[in-house]
Amino acid sequence: MKINYLFFTIIFFLSNKSYTQQTQDWTIEDCITYATENNLTVQHNKFNEELVNQDKKMANNAWLPIISGNVDNNFTIGAYNPTIRQGYYQFSNSTGIQSNINIYRGGQVKLNKEKAEIDLQAAKTQTEVTINDISIQLTNYYLTILLNKELKKVAEANLEVSRLLLDQNNKRFKIGKVSQAVVAQSESEVAQTARDVVTAQIEIERSLLNLSILLQLNSYKDFNISSIKIPDELSSRLYNLDEVLAYAQNNQPVVKNGLLQMQSAEKSIEIAKTSLLPSITGSYNFGTNYIQYFNKELRQKAFAVQLGNNITNVFGLSLSVPIWNQYAYKINIQKAKINQNMVEVNYKQAKQDVYVNVQSAYFEETSSYASYTSMKEAYNYAKISYEFALKSYNAGTINLYDFNRSRTDALVAQSKMLQAKYNYIFKQKVLDFYAGIPITLESE
Repeated sequence: MKINYLFFTIIFFLSNKSYTQQTQDWTIEDCITYATENNLTVQHNKFNEELVNQDKKMANNAWLPIISGNVDNNFTIGAYNPTIRQGYYQFSNSTGIQSNINIYRGGQVKLNKEKAEIDLQAAKTQTEVTINDISIQLTNYYLTILLNKELKKVAEANLEVSRLLLDQNNKRFKIGKVSQAVVAQSESEVAQTARDVVTAQIEIERSLLNLSILLQLNSYKDFNISSIKIPDELSSRLYNLDEVLAYAQNNQPVVKNGLLQMQSAEKSIEIAKTSLLPSITGSYNFGTNYIQYFNKELRQKAFAVQLGNNITNVFGLSLSVPIWNQYAYKINIQKAKINQNMVEVNYKQAKQDVYVNVQSAYFEETSSYASYTSMKEAYNYAKISYEFALKSYNAGTINLYDFNRSRTDALVAQSKMLQAKYNYIFKQKVLDFYAGIPITLESE
């Protein structure tokens, strides 16, 4: 009895078909959006943005006056009053409003406002850096799940072939065409390929778990990703390396953050220098008071009359000139300059990292495509060899052992081709990312 060639071909090479969507299917865009809104590190960065924004509001309001009020009440027990020539009891109250306003502080208010705005933009770019890093990780984990699903499909197809072979050899054994050893070998193949299917499912669940952990979901049991259209034939995108490098150096948030940090450090130096300049402060105080004696011999005017008569308005203008502060002003300026040097080094390091990362991404994309094409060619040859082995086995010219060896070679070649394929897709997405192309995968 011959094994149907068409059945073998359809079952064994079915791995290019996609999986049916399950309970809860997430696209790569869903994952990135969810992580952007719920990842704890991202949330921490966004809270930091809010804190910096509050600092900005304080800096913007620094030109406004400071106003405060006071009410003072005192009860005095005196040992001697010259009017009554004896001890006395007195209650006094004073009420007032004080106000101060900065008139001139060497431009410090304006500089603080400018620095606060820069710091807010830097905080936002730091959030973008975190989101970008998570997006790359999500893409890697997402593609790993797709790869493991395809590998399971291969394993399931291989299991079907093993079961078909076992059924065929059982029938041949009954009519005396094969020995019991051949049947036992087929049974062993079924057990082995069934174990491969279980292992493949475990790898799917492990990769789903990894992605759910990165997303910080409570459980991965009801979590699944969308089916994706992955073309059978992939082509390499033609990028100009210099153009990608130029774009990344100008647009990557980690570089923008470094540049903003430098600008903030420059403002810090200017702010520190204002401490060497004089400052002018204006003030205004309004107040009144009254006194109540508990000794009948002591006369006082009525409460309302005292309040009206005792009103005072005090206007003030003060000039403060720094003369000596244990070199603190000079040291603070030096510290600000040292911090600027450190920030400048960080900025240069960020640009260098982006340069290296883009170079590496370009190399990885090119080399992974070469690996994919070579693996695809190896798979095609292994498939041709398998097809000849299948015809020979059906014709009875080779034994089961030789046929299984050819089948295993084709299976291994197909698995390596799929791994190279998804590795290339990931490397391509990384290079797309540096070229300014959003990370996306087309769902079915």
